[in-house]
Amino acid sequence: MIDSRQEYQRMYEVERSLWWYQVLHGKVLARIKKHFGDKNSDLRILDAACGTGGLLSFLRDAGFANLTGFDYAQHAIDFSRERNLNVGFGDLKNVEAFQPGETFDVICCNDALYFLSDEEIVLALIAFRKKLKKNGLIIINIHAFEAFSGTHDLAVGSFRRFKFEQFTHYAKAAGLNIAHNTYWPFALSLPILAVRQWQNYQIRNQKIDVEHLDSDVKFPGALVNSVLKGITKAEQLLIPKAPFGSSLFMTMTPEN
Repeated sequence: MIDSRQEYQRMYEVERSLWWYQVLHGKVLARIKKHFGDKNSDLRILDAACGTGGLLSFLRDAGFANLTGFDYAQHAIDFSRERNLNVGFGDLKNVEAFQPGETFDVICCNDALYFLSDEEIVLALIAFRKKLKKNGLIIINIHAFEAFSGTHDLAVGSFRRFKFEQFTHYAKAAGLNIAHNTYWPFALSLPILAVRQWQNYQIRNQKIDVEHLDSDVKFPGALVNSVLKGITKAEQLLIPKAPFGSSLFMTMTPEN
């Protein structure tokens, strides 16, 4: 869990405008529409570890009305409620305790499972499956490849990154099928990798104060933001299943 109001403030301020969030939220919406069709405004959607509510706000603007979220951090809950979202306290280590007995058509969990151990990830996925309605959909985005680890990971408290193969085991253990998966952003992976490796070099040589780090959640300016978004969206059309990238995006469905 991020234990910094300042980090949540940064997230809150740019979550609707930063290219990375815009692309991720667009990917989530596209997968919901692909799974359920266009006439889906009545779907019940849960955002598990919803942060400051950017995805829920995006989905609300897209026409969805039955939206719920939870987060462990009170700062995140506070910022989500500033968006007038239905968000409360919840813990990925105890998903069953959030609205017990309630089920959802879609459960999203973006960039949060890295706080958990392997066993805890499987248990969280099992809990998601139990909270899922028939023909429901789980959508997950997660940090990928240790090579992309850098100051951002330290700033947000991330201690691990993943490969797709790990999630094949988690999903099987939880009784889930992975319906779609891709790494992203592939086209920007080399410059991202170069920046992160340079950061690690500076950390090793004590040129960066690791006690006072900021995350990469910063708006780069309208022009750069537009270019990065355009590159990443073009990549989605040209390479729908990329082999490499700093994030891993997946959808899961219950096994029959």
